Amino acid sequence: MFTIVGRIQFSVPSDWVVISSKSDPTLTLFAFKIKNAADEGTSDPTNLVIISYYLKDHGAKAAFKEKLSDQKQKAQKKESVDNWNCISFSAMQGSTQYHVWDCTRKVNECGVFVRVAWPELPKNPPDYDKIIEAALTDVLKSIAPAAK
Repeated sequence: MFTIVGRIQFSVPSDWVVISSKSDPTLTLFAFKIKNAADEGTSDPTNLVIISYYLKDHGAKAAFKEKLSDQKQKAQKKESVDNWNCISFSAMQGSTQYHVWDCTRKVNECGVFVRVAWPELPKNPPDYDKIIEAALTDVLKSIAPAAK
């Protein structure tokens, strides 16, 4: 279980590796690498990023609004999970096609942005898209106001 500045909390599977974190009172970022045997030896990992913006801070609020307006025009709106607004699109990273989901929601004075991105790799399990979408759903459902 992770807690962001006493405002929100979330959980991820224990085998996800934190690859980046930054925290201050107005903006917190956690990036995770999601284990996938198909990406071993490649530069194409599956990853998930959670960014929390403290909406009572003018700069953080503006950054969150910018994140909302940056959502891709060609993105496809996805079915909402627990009042999350989600879109999906495809993007190239180098020569690899990625599936990307961006989800946003306000939670306890914070604007929360979650992105999961996973590569189309030949060795991915046949149901890998469904596995990652289910993992995203679990993370989104875990994000809640921090226990006081």
